[in-house]
Amino acid sequence: MFLISYVWLHNQIHVVISESTQTHNHALEKLMQQGGAIIEDGCKSNVLGSVTVNGKKSVWPLTKSEGRVMGGKQHG
Repeated sequence: MFLISYVWLHNQIHVVISESTQTHNHALEKLMQQGGAIIEDGCKSNVLGSVTVNGKKSVWPLTKSEGRVMGGKQHG
């Protein structure tokens, strides 16, 4: 599970993605203190994200634990 929020600040959209509610809220508070406004909040569970590198889109795990399992390496 991960939390995702979009914050409008200084004419840009900032994306906050966290696995911990406490860490997420702390990051949002800092952005709000700078004059940011939350434009969307959400929570995702068991979802893969994607990233574009050199024009190619590839799927990547959003949590460290998923990354260890998918990569075949489990370091505890």
